Amino acid sequence: SMSSQPKITHVIFDLDGVLIDSERINFQIYQKLWSKYGKTFTPELMLRITGTPISSSELFLIKHFGMEGKLSTEEYRKQYNTLSHELMAKCPLVPGVMRLVRHLSEHNIHIAICTSSTKDEFNTKMATHTELLDLIPLIVLAGDDPEIKRGKPAPDPYFATMNRFQQKAESALNILVFEDSANGVRAAIAAGMQVVMIPDMTYMKPPEEVRDKIGCILKNFEEFRPETMGLPPYD
Repeated sequence: SMSSQPKITHVIFDLDGVLIDSERINFQIYQKLWSKYGKTFTPELMLRITGTPISSSELFLIKHFGMEGKLSTEEYRKQYNTLSHELMAKCPLVPGVMRLVRHLSEHNIHIAICTSSTKDEFNTKMATHTELLDLIPLIVLAGDDPEIKRGKPAPDPYFATMNRFQQKAESALNILVFEDSANGVRAAIAAGMQVVMIPDMTYMKPPEEVRDKIGCILKNFEEFRPETMGLPPYD
C-alpha cells in the first residue's frame, strides 16, 4: 500500500548506465586496453568492477591478468584516460532521463548525482549534457573525493551525498537511489536508502543477498511510475 511507502524528498542518481548510456562504452574501453596486452576482458570481469572506483578496479585487474611489475597503475590510468576521452565524449543520455529529472525538479525534489567517477572522467562524460546538469545541483565524485574513504559497494559515497544536500533529508528512508549495478545497489541499501535498480547490461543481476530490499527492478526509465516509490505521479 502507498501508506507503507515513505515519502521521497531526495533522489540520488548513479551516473554510468543510469543517466548516461556508458556501460557499453566502458566495456569497449577495457576490451581495447587489455587486448593490447593480449588479454581478454570478459563480461564477468565487468560485473566485478562495475560501480567501483578506478583506484580499486585498476589494482584488481592488473593482479587478475598477472601484470604486476609489468604494468604500473600510472601507465594503466594514462591509457584508460586516453581511451575514455576518445570514446566517452559522445556518450548519450539514457532515454527517459530528462523527463524524470525535469519532473522531480518541478516538484521540488532534491536531486544529486553520486558516482564512482573521478572529476576528469565526469567532465569527459558530461561535456555535452549541460541541460541535465543545470537541473542537478549536487554532484559527488567518489572516484577522487578525499573525504570518501571507501567506494561502492561500501555505503560511504551515499552517506557523503546525504550529508551534502543543502536541505537535509529527515532520514535515509526518504531518499531514493537509482542504480544499475550490484555494487551500487549494495552501497545504497547499506546506507539505508530506497533503491530502484535498472540493470543496464544483460549480465547485471540483482545481488541475491539484498534482493528483497530493492524497491523495484525495471528494464528502463519509461517503465518507472514515480507514485509507486513515494514520488508525485507524472501529470
